[in-house]
Amino acid sequence: MAQNITLENGCVKKLFFKFAIPSILGMLIVSLQMIVDGIFLSKGIGSIGLAAVNLSMPLINLFLSIALMICVGGGVLVGIASGNKNITKAEGLTTLTLVLFFSVLLSLSILVLINFKSVTSLLGVTEEIYPYVKNYLSILVAGSVFFNMPIFTETFIRIAGKPNQVFISALVCFIGNVFLDFIFIIQLGMGMEGAAIATCFANMLGALTLIPHIKFGKLAGSLNDVKDIFYNGSSEMLTTVSSAITTFIFNIIVMKNIGILGISALSIVFYVNSIVNISLYGLSQALQPIVSYNLGAKRIDKIKDVLKISLKSGAAIGIVAFIAMQIFGESLINIFSNGDKKLASLTNDVIFFFTFTYLLSFINIISSSFHTSIEKPLESAFISCGRSIIFVMIPLFSLPIILGDIGIWLATPIAELLCLGVSIPLMIKSLKKLTLI
Repeated sequence: MAQNITLENGCVKKLFFKFAIPSILGMLIVSLQMIVDGIFLSKGIGSIGLAAVNLSMPLINLFLSIALMICVGGGVLVGIASGNKNITKAEGLTTLTLVLFFSVLLSLSILVLINFKSVTSLLGVTEEIYPYVKNYLSILVAGSVFFNMPIFTETFIRIAGKPNQVFISALVCFIGNVFLDFIFIIQLGMGMEGAAIATCFANMLGALTLIPHIKFGKLAGSLNDVKDIFYNGSSEMLTTVSSAITTFIFNIIVMKNIGILGISALSIVFYVNSIVNISLYGLSQALQPIVSYNLGAKRIDKIKDVLKISLKSGAAIGIVAFIAMQIFGESLINIFSNGDKKLASLTNDVIFFFTFTYLLSFINIISSSFHTSIEKPLESAFISCGRSIIFVMIPLFSLPIILGDIGIWLATPIAELLCLGVSIPLMIKSLKKLTLI
């Protein structure tokens, strides 16, 4: 009888792909869910609906970043406790993470809703587009726990050694979202509210499929554990916060130079980019439980092996995505542009430059995730902030002066290139230190 592949006894290569394949498929389905949202909004509302979503994204990503910080930080502690065979502690820390997840997100939702008008003003929302943003964003903020719940369930189902369940959960989210989008946006004409309600309900349905498979214990953990959860997850939070800040700055610059049409084009690019980025994040999420477990078990050779495999896999995804977008990019864009030739033409120009990011970003994403997994959140945060904001700001503010609008679109690939000068040396240094354990 074949031996079951587990974190304890598995061949690293087989174990990695056992985690990676369902993780990537699950994340791709989530990405398709976002794309379907965009398609329904473009059909039901038009380009202004896409622009409203893009202007909402910085705040949505802030909530996402908080959820990631808590779940990834808790996941690292639970993974290490499991590697040390302390199952009671691992289950108690899982419960602690869930309590933190609910309490922090609910508190933040209330705070934002009380100050909603002021918050949207900070996002650069104009009076023309405010009703669309309000109808969409206020529901997602109120339902932030439901919207972000799959982050918790998918993180801890991987630690439980059941990564295939992630695919099932994502499929439930996708089917539920398509069905509910059609009902709320097209059939009932609920517009932006319908899209937001559909997303919250679909995500909660996906999360509920995983809850029975996660093992909870009696609430355990000290204030020191809470501090460690926030500390270890801080790099993941900073990654998403940096992305939110960058999206916000992109929106301000694009709105100033091009207008709402530019924001709509940027929305389509972000939808398309999500397919690649979310696949790479799927790889990084497969990496984390294996590395954390083997760090607890002090098996450094397996950590090195899984890092090599993840980098090779990331390179393959990046190259395939780059080639695919050169061939099929225009057809994909036409799905969103809904016959708007100006929008389609502008988006084609933007995406041509953005696709060069795919050839570089996998190294930075995997390096950041690797450092989180070995309890080096500061290094991880430095890489994340570098690729998401620090190195983006340099070309974003300088290149448009020299190259015009093209300089805006080149900022992201140049940022990834600059970040390699940080992520690669840090990865080499950390690997050398691990060999001394």
